[in-house]
Amino acid sequence: MTTGTTENTEVRTAIRNYIADNLLYMHPDLEVQDSDDLLSLGVIDSLGFVELVEDVQSRYGIEVQDLEITEDNFGSVDAIVAFIGRKRAA
Repeated sequence: MTTGTTENTEVRTAIRNYIADNLLYMHPDLEVQDSDDLLSLGVIDSLGFVELVEDVQSRYGIEVQDLEITEDNFGSVDAIVAFIGRKRAA
């Protein structure tokens, strides 16, 4: 396993845990896959987006611009992991 793969796995696990701990309490029977659209499933709302972005910024030491707070970057676990990877590589 390469370092990048290990980092991605750790980020993916942390994001999954964040979603489970902070967003899924209202949906106890819902199993979210990494590619699932969190907004269309009703898992996250605008306040949830803000809290998630704040967590990502503080946890990974990256700055998220307002224009980057989109479903393309934060709509699914896969999208969040890819976004963090791009920001950390920059």
